[in-house]
Amino acid sequence: NEESKIIVVEIDYGNARPSRTVETPWVKNRTVLEVLQTVATVETDPVGQYVFVISIDGVKGKRGEMAWYYTVDGKSPGELAYAKVLDGTERVKWAYKKDVCSWKVDGKSKPPEEGSGQK
Repeated sequence: NEESKIIVVEIDYGNARPSRTVETPWVKNRTVLEVLQTVATVETDPVGQYVFVISIDGVKGKRGEMAWYYTVDGKSPGELAYAKVLDGTERVKWAYKKDVCSWKVDGKSKPPEEGSGQK
């Protein structure tokens, strides 16, 4: 029954604060980003044609260092949260972890070398 269906949203803040899990009603055609916005304070940043989640509940990503990533029912869907419509989803997990994508958006041919840069 679609009317009683819920989505479990888990937010893993890394070392910044304890994780939390929230249940929210499933709503037809709602995106991952819209669901997140119903359970947390979210900041986004438009970059070209994309919209990235840069902060959840005040825990802000650092470009090239830490970023927010999500999975749907344990799998990475390969699309950004503002575009991913939840269809039959039961669980969305957001995790604050090492930024492995900014270099692609920045048009670099490969990720920065580990240990490169200033010491």
